Amino acid sequence: MSLELQSVTKHYADKPVLRGMNLSIQKGTFLALLGPSGCGKTTLLQTIAGLTSIDQGKILIDGKIVSESGNEVPIEKREIGMVFQDFALWPHMNVFENVSFGLKLRGIKGQELKRRVIETLSIFHMEEYLSRFPHELSGGQKQRIAMARAIALTPRLILMDEPLSALDTALREEMRVELVRIFKQLNMTVIYVTHDQGEAMSMADQIAILKDGKIEQIGAPETLYREPVSEYVAKFMGRANIINKKGNSSSAFIRPDDVRILPANVEGASGKVMVRTYLGSHYRYLVNVQGYIKPIEVAHPDKIEIGTSVNIEIPVEKCRVFRV
Repeated sequence: MSLELQSVTKHYADKPVLRGMNLSIQKGTFLALLGPSGCGKTTLLQTIAGLTSIDQGKILIDGKIVSESGNEVPIEKREIGMVFQDFALWPHMNVFENVSFGLKLRGIKGQELKRRVIETLSIFHMEEYLSRFPHELSGGQKQRIAMARAIALTPRLILMDEPLSALDTALREEMRVELVRIFKQLNMTVIYVTHDQGEAMSMADQIAILKDGKIEQIGAPETLYREPVSEYVAKFMGRANIINKKGNSSSAFIRPDDVRILPANVEGASGKVMVRTYLGSHYRYLVNVQGYIKPIEVAHPDKIEIGTSVNIEIPVEKCRVFRV
């Protein structure tokens, strides 16, 4: 399933939420939508699903228009699966009934219904939980059931709105790997809303950074991390030093792990360690460097005492200058 948005605009009470959004993704792509609250992520998802109408522009699925002003294809005819943050399982239905609900609406019954449900649950290793009710399941199990319910309908597109945010850290990590495995196995097209940069980078083929209802940059995670087009993208894709030299109006960025603290006998820019944070695999330091307006953040494997004078190297080839 391919998806295309052409100049999609949406207002709420005269306030623009989507501003001429253009987007094109191919079948089998896992696209993460990343951005702060209020940037338009959820609204974009809802317009694609058909839950919200658009004011201007077009939305096409497999080359066919499903949304344009005054012409909206109903959600049930778009062949789209949705997974929400709160799972949205029916509390009075067991696992079998939850997963089979949509299939029954499509007229599937008997042995074919049972086969489809068990086959789908087996993808998530949940076929032994057919008679369990939602209150008898863990958070991770509920998430798997919600995913199974969406996939059982064999949708052309899966839309996910922060589906892992309610899970604890360890379970989130486990589910990230599991979901990527399943979607690649099924060659499904996925649009995944998140505000978590690490989640987007670890799961997605492509990331779209949203700002004020528009896409600031879209590309592979590596490209956005190493080659951001703006300070906004650089900061959203991880820790970043925005460097402004005194007396110079231009700015550049460099990642903390690209800045080096040099051995004592090697010359470099003079600085003093002001802050130290222990992160397990390394330390993060803030270093006041002579000639620079802001402290420079540095990732370094060894412990250095606060107040120590150090020499650092900021490799020119690792810096990226932003357009003014």
